[in-house]
Amino acid sequence: MLRTDYISLNDTERLGLLAKYYVDYFGLIPEVLSDTDQLIVGRRGTGKTTLFYRAFVGCMQSWRNDHPEHIAPKQRTLGIYVDLSKCQYIEDVADTDFVAFEHAFVSDVCDAITEQLTRFWPALAQEPGYFSKLFKAAESNQVAEVRGVLDGIARLLREGLPRVIDRSSAVDFKESSGSTQTKGAELGATFSEGDPSIAAKLNEGRTESRASERSYTTRTSYRLTVADILRILGDLREKAGISATYLFIDEFSALSTDLQRRFSTLLKKLLGSHAGVFIKLSAITDKYALGSAIILQRDLFELSLDLDAFVERSHSLNDAMEGLADYSEKIVRSRLSAYSCPPPDEIFEEPGETYALLSKSAMGVPRTLGIVLKQSWSRSRQGSARKIRKSDISFGIRYASTAYLNQLLGAARDGVAIPSFHEDMWNALLTRAQAEKTKVPDVAASHFLILVRNEQMLSMLNMFFLVHLLTKGRTTKKERSSRNLYCFDFGVCEENNLGFTTDKNVIRQQRFAYDDALTRFEKYFGVTAEATFRCPQCGTIYAESELIVAGTQLMFCPRDRADLVSQQSADSRLQYTEEETKIIGSIRSAAREDQVFARQIADDVGCYVQKVAKFGERLEKVGVVKRETHPTENKLFYYGGSTSGSPETSGT
Repeated sequence: MLRTDYISLNDTERLGLLAKYYVDYFGLIPEVLSDTDQLIVGRRGTGKTTLFYRAFVGCMQSWRNDHPEHIAPKQRTLGIYVDLSKCQYIEDVADTDFVAFEHAFVSDVCDAITEQLTRFWPALAQEPGYFSKLFKAAESNQVAEVRGVLDGIARLLREGLPRVIDRSSAVDFKESSGSTQTKGAELGATFSEGDPSIAAKLNEGRTESRASERSYTTRTSYRLTVADILRILGDLREKAGISATYLFIDEFSALSTDLQRRFSTLLKKLLGSHAGVFIKLSAITDKYALGSAIILQRDLFELSLDLDAFVERSHSLNDAMEGLADYSEKIVRSRLSAYSCPPPDEIFEEPGETYALLSKSAMGVPRTLGIVLKQSWSRSRQGSARKIRKSDISFGIRYASTAYLNQLLGAARDGVAIPSFHEDMWNALLTRAQAEKTKVPDVAASHFLILVRNEQMLSMLNMFFLVHLLTKGRTTKKERSSRNLYCFDFGVCEENNLGFTTDKNVIRQQRFAYDDALTRFEKYFGVTAEATFRCPQCGTIYAESELIVAGTQLMFCPRDRADLVSQQSADSRLQYTEEETKIIGSIRSAAREDQVFARQIADDVGCYVQKVAKFGERLEKVGVVKRETHPTENKLFYYGGSTSGSPETSGT
């Protein structure tokens, strides 16, 4: 439940298990396995990669002779999976070298094609003598032809097609020189009585000749292009009888904003190619930039895995909450059954109550479900209880909620990863909810309404799972203004005694319209927002105009002389990706005595351990975080560092 992509694509046994325990509660598999170019969006942990893996398994199963015609996908569908977060060559290409950028991406696709076809047809990687054992005699000829195409792919990877020709340095150099020199002297004298004379003549001649010759060779740089990959897939489609090719491109948001725009230019060449190739692209909600080249609902059709889309499909909030509880139960039961575990009644003390609590905690994010269950199980093993109790589940819920909150606080600390005013905005909303709860103690204050125009202001809190967007276009009982309905994270509600309700007569009360609590933060989100600075000691926030004295801007707090910290505008380009921001938050919120390892950070964030290690090393060099080797574990643990150095911009 924590990380589907820990499963290797070569591990057919675990992929087969995934096909058994995957719960397609929303009926998305037939949509994804259709001849349509799609953009799958959702917050981190909502199941985008798992959906791709399940669809990928469906493509593998389509090659069976007994594959039903009425079940998606069509017979002999080729699935190709590419994880952009692992495409290191793309990150290393210079910003100005678009040809090399295209070559890096297409090379990764070619590698994926080669690996996938050898998974489908193992005979391609063996001697021809094994063909007859694996395929019917009538198919042997097809295997040989595809083998030839694979050889062509390998040859293209080695040689490619000539794209760039330039003159390299000289390799042959010839130089010759010659010199001739002549000298002559004459001396004569005559003597006579009246006129003696002496005559002398001196002449000198010198000639030089020099010849040089340079010969050059031409160096040809080979680059793979999108046209190459379309031609390769076209050959495979014809020779192997492939009905369609689905290119699953995962982790688009792992690229920086600049790389996303450059990649979109390549993507446009693939879209609508009429070569039987269909794009399935996944991205984090609000964390992707397609540029002007691609238009949604024309070039790519959006498919959302977010909670508000589920609520919309359920027609009402109460129906959605019941559906989430049912969804959580199905996920747990299918996992236990697939791994031959005891039934839920033998694992949980109160299964029904457990599913209700899990659904409120996860709010449509299966990874949160995994985090809660993992921590609940660990706590239950510490005592003598033989089952997971309700108190264990509550502990797991608080752990997940605290982890998400710490990610925000760590990222906002000193404005290293995100503007520090997000912490103040979170405190303002929570304080307002606590005040409303105090006014009417018997009524829950778990939900609140925000004007649609202020949706951007809560995007960061939504990204960190501290609030959840439930539905758009709601109104209060007194006003007709359109607002978005949010709820606080269930763990936050439990920790702060806010209660939790879905009663529409309660959540639509005018007192839960919290726009006034956000008024003082609107200046950070305007197009012409003025730069602001915050004092880390007294917490005072100054506008840039307030710090101008005699034409000079003060960079310290006039009250306590502490150095001011710049608060970036919310619409300025962040230097870190969403994944990197959460890694920073997790590390910087940890103390040295917590001894947090890369594995725990990766599980809480939802990324690879290798990403934490590599990125953590870079952060340590600029003083953002610290690392030490554990005395007994012989591996590094991470904790927050100072910010004296300037944070290095993201390399992704």
